[in-house]
Amino acid sequence: MKKLVLEFDDLHFLNPENCIKEIRYLVNLFPNIKLNFFLPPCLRGTPLFNNKTWCSELDIYIKNKNVCIGRHGLYHTPEEFKYLNKKQALERLKIGDDIIFKSGLTDVKVFRGPHWGINEESIEALIEWGCLYIYNHDSYKILADKYSNNLKFKYYNLNLKDNINISTIKDDIIIAHGHTHNVCGNGISERLEHIINLFKNNEIETLFINET
Repeated sequence: MKKLVLEFDDLHFLNPENCIKEIRYLVNLFPNIKLNFFLPPCLRGTPLFNNKTWCSELDIYIKNKNVCIGRHGLYHTPEEFKYLNKKQALERLKIGDDIIFKSGLTDVKVFRGPHWGINEESIEALIEWGCLYIYNHDSYKILADKYSNNLKFKYYNLNLKDNINISTIKDDIIIAHGHTHNVCGNGISERLEHIINLFKNNEIETLFINET
């Protein structure tokens, strides 16, 4: 049986990043599915707690163990965590904590920098914050080598824009990367049938981003 991490960037109640309909559809179709979302708490200056109804529905899926949310910066500005010092990065992580708490949601200590951006001081802040995993990009792998004793660094090996036969992937865990909106060719709605076919054509166990 293949082990699969389905992970998507940018979840928020704002459009076009709002994919609650797709979450609802996939959970109804596959009641045991695990879906992962990297979430910016204050996308385009709008905190999550501004829409408590949306947060309440998302929280149901979190409590039912269908959804896991990790952190995707704070504001999702371009390469946000590539240009911060440790103090600034830690401040933004703590602001994000407060927004998540006020939204009534629970996230895990898993991080991906917006647009993959990261630097050494941000990693130092993440370690102090208690981060367990960084979902990283190959272009930042040199930083992973330096901090591999403190954190687990993960890399996707399947882009959902590609029609790849997962039986050809030899890794123990397949990390499938996409977005909550139609960007980079791997948006959850534009690749929905592809995702469904993964389950129809393969025996799959889905994992959360902190189970790898």
